[in-house]
Amino acid sequence: MVRLRLKSQRITTCAQLLLAAGDARSRAALLETTGIDEDVLLRLVQRADMARIRGIGTVFGLMLEELGVADVEQLARQTPGDLHAALRAYNLEERLARRSPTMEEVVEWIETAQSLPAVVTYPAAAAPSPQG
Repeated sequence: MVRLRLKSQRITTCAQLLLAAGDARSRAALLETTGIDEDVLLRLVQRADMARIRGIGTVFGLMLEELGVADVEQLARQTPGDLHAALRAYNLEERLARRSPTMEEVVEWIETAQSLPAVVTYPAAAAPSPQG
């Protein structure tokens, strides 16, 4: 259903999704025209963002998501050793992938994330209400 709604807007690739819904304002407009659930669309946009990094496929992407690394910006802030250890421990426990990513892969992912332009933006936090 979601795929059909995106297809009706001529969105069939990750790159097209990032162009159409990467920034918060465009995403809000797409939500309005498609009726897709906001959380579902954001998750898809974040997955499309991560797909820009070579080596992060479906399984490693899901593992990163489970560890709270949902987009390129969050990946860029990770410490390679800590992330590698967390991925290894998670995969040993859950057995999602035949193998855990290597330290070299994790380093490459983080370096790539640090060099990519940010394309996913989020709405500004609501201003606190004045007390009085």
